[in-house]
Amino acid sequence: MKPRTSLARQRGMTLIELLVSLIIGLVILAAIGVVYLNTTQTTRQREDQAMLNEPARAALRMLKFNLNMAGYVDIFDLDALNRTQAVSVFTPGNPVRANMYVRVPSATPIPAPISQFFAGLRPVFGCDGAMTTSPNAIVTTAPPAAMACGAASATRHTLQLAYQAVPNTPANQSNSLIPADAATGSGLDCLQRTPPAGVAMVINRFSAPAPAAGAISQLQCEGSGAAGAQPIAEGVEEFVLRYQMSAPGTAASHTAAGGGQARYLSASQVTASDQGWSGVTAVEICMVAATPQSAGPAAQGTVTLQTTRPTCTRDANGTFNANVARAAGDARLWKRFVSLVSVRNAVYASPL
Repeated sequence: MKPRTSLARQRGMTLIELLVSLIIGLVILAAIGVVYLNTTQTTRQREDQAMLNEPARAALRMLKFNLNMAGYVDIFDLDALNRTQAVSVFTPGNPVRANMYVRVPSATPIPAPISQFFAGLRPVFGCDGAMTTSPNAIVTTAPPAAMACGAASATRHTLQLAYQAVPNTPANQSNSLIPADAATGSGLDCLQRTPPAGVAMVINRFSAPAPAAGAISQLQCEGSGAAGAQPIAEGVEEFVLRYQMSAPGTAASHTAAGGGQARYLSASQVTASDQGWSGVTAVEICMVAATPQSAGPAAQGTVTLQTTRPTCTRDANGTFNANVARAAGDARLWKRFVSLVSVRNAVYASPL
């Protein structure tokens, strides 16, 4: 065998071998880049979903709790006359209140039981827009501030809920409720504030008022503990409510009210109905939310995949209207949340 020459020993890679190595390296780098981008994109999508879902679900949990509590009266709590709160809500001999048991609508709308605590107060009350006065004014002014609705809005409604949360007489040993407790949150309003002295009621009002120019739209709550609302969920652009009503009764056919469920009504339709707000057995909540503007654009491709945004408005048949166009420059992720919650303490029991 001939010995290797010095030239053979110094032979390196050919140009073709170098090009093949470079191509293989580029393919590997490209694959790593694609994996990295996909992972980053997936992570951003999950972050966007979390920014949407968590605040909205927390707000829905709070709304559900308040709706389940609306109209609650502690039957074991005694008032100053040693009467149970459940008894003190009714005025003996009042034919309109007695009519709640007959369940036949009268010329006068049937008042909700809890209105006996404060004039005009109802366990459930809503507006197809803004609501005037404040929950705190209802329980701290004399005479109590009346509830009234402001200008109507197709996408920004208001819901007010009231229930007994603390004992009427804290010194009474038979109380089943406990005094307000900041450590546990018991007996406090939606903003964790104690009801005014001598007031056993909690009144919470939820709304999503139109924000000022450049500000973020938010779902807010205002409680009876003190004046002033605070945000509880960011990015809520629509807050729309519909109310399920118990079917009205008729005197002619001796049909009792509350035997079935009527169609969904708006707040103004509930107010104009025979049974009024006492007939509400469930509330449908619809919210449309977007990722916070402070977080910047949503994950890449969101606008391409979601060219329009959902809405809570409905047509005459109750079907959601078609999605609406995005505002110019809007690159946020949007989502609609819908929940139907039974009013457990309604005068007319809900089957839900």
